[in-house]
Amino acid sequence: RALAPSRVVAAPRRARKSRCRSTPRPDVAAPLQRVVEYAEDESSWELHRGVPSEIQRDIDALIASARVDGGIDNAVRGDGDWRVFAAPHIVRLATPLGVLFHPLRYVIRDGTISSDVRHRGRFVPDGWLSASGTVQAAESRVCEGMVRPACRIGFDTFWVGAGASADEPRAGPGSGVVDKAINAVGKLGFVDAIATFPVLFYDERAGVVIFQFPPLKSNIAAFRRRG
Repeated sequence: RALAPSRVVAAPRRARKSRCRSTPRPDVAAPLQRVVEYAEDESSWELHRGVPSEIQRDIDALIASARVDGGIDNAVRGDGDWRVFAAPHIVRLATPLGVLFHPLRYVIRDGTISSDVRHRGRFVPDGWLSASGTVQAAESRVCEGMVRPACRIGFDTFWVGAGASADEPRAGPGSGVVDKAINAVGKLGFVDAIATFPVLFYDERAGVVIFQFPPLKSNIAAFRRRG
């Protein structure tokens, strides 16, 4: 009696482990919390002081995470009242001349932006420099070693001076000759080449944004005030 040919059953193949491992994003909860606590203290708005080295390390950690909640289209809709608490270019350029800039604040509402900075010092009278315009998403660009989302700020109106008191800026420019001249000079100085800012970090819930002013390689950090 002939034997039936034996059937060879192939052993199941073992799944190969992928060599491509995604790099997990760093956990920034701790540095973000420390940055928020620092920014909530109004003394942090005195930009000429610079930020403590440990807070700068935390800011650098946030930048390295490259997190921009909801992408750039969401970041430019970050409506609110913002206060700048880190501006290295002010420390490098203005402080040695004895010029103080604080507070530096901006307000975003429905695609519009207004900015006010108070200036004072040995050679600069106490006053405010203000501007307003629009903010929108722009093309990404390489910054800090990687491609970053970017925004374009189009300031188109400029004015100076205090409002009802020295502690508040004017709400807008007047119709006088001086105001018209300042507005014209501001428009000439704010060219497209300096209007695009890479966004390095944005946490919507905490209200922290870090962006770069490319001409001076200055990473500026701001905090959205609550309430």
